[in-house]
Amino acid sequence: MEWQRILRRRRLARIGDLVLDDVTCVGGSARWSPVEPDEGWAVVLVRAGAFRREADGRAAFLDPSRGYLSREGTEERFAFTAGGGQRCTVIGLTAELYDAHALAAASDWLLAPPTRFDLRHRSLLAATTRGVDGFEAAERVLRLLGSLGPAPEAAASRRPATREAHGRLVASVQEALATEHLSAGLDELAARVGASAHHLSRVFRQVTGRTLTDYRNELRVRRVLQDLSEGSSAGLSTLAAAYGFADQAHLCRVVKQYAGRTPSELRRELSMNLQAGATLGGRP
Repeated sequence: MEWQRILRRRRLARIGDLVLDDVTCVGGSARWSPVEPDEGWAVVLVRAGAFRREADGRAAFLDPSRGYLSREGTEERFAFTAGGGQRCTVIGLTAELYDAHALAAASDWLLAPPTRFDLRHRSLLAATTRGVDGFEAAERVLRLLGSLGPAPEAAASRRPATREAHGRLVASVQEALATEHLSAGLDELAARVGASAHHLSRVFRQVTGRTLTDYRNELRVRRVLQDLSEGSSAGLSTLAAAYGFADQAHLCRVVKQYAGRTPSELRRELSMNLQAGATLGGRP
């Protein structure tokens, strides 16, 4: 009988050159599959079930505490000793992104990420299911990948020239966000300031102590508050589109997270403030 496995792949997000897929195996065999070349560059994180993989002359057992680096052209084969039900997150990359995160320098393809990493990984999946804009999804993926590679050298950040360059980069992206680029994607924003998305995200957090997503969300919420305080009659879906939120529900979640109240509550509160101000001011 010919060896076969049945894979179901669901695209969770596509962010520039990054793809995030949920892959489930619903069939397989305890026997080793035929050897085949790996199809692409990726980080594969096991979420459920277990199986074996052999590549580069090494076989390893993979369960939800493990993962592996997929390198284009590497010959590999699999054995599904635990039957079906294996489920993985596949973060598809380009060769350039693979190198940028120092994954190509790894001496081994087997990953054993700690529990905190897995929590960030599952939080990313929950966020994409819940609905976040591409900007936040991209930065979450980049931060996840960055925690797999070696930490940036602390000495580099102490050099005056480096500090100045990083400061200019942060100032340039703050200026871009302040001048009507709140709806731009992370790749688009990075290109505008002449940096890679990975470098921009890392440097912004290093300099400011907060993520670029957090800073951008603060600005977006304040723009929404400004519109509401000026008595804007625009619907929430219109505001969501104007400021780059994934949808109306995403806008509502972020506004409540940062302002403590829903946009509808804020609209009523700010509307009453406007009416009170008009009464106090009297007739023009």
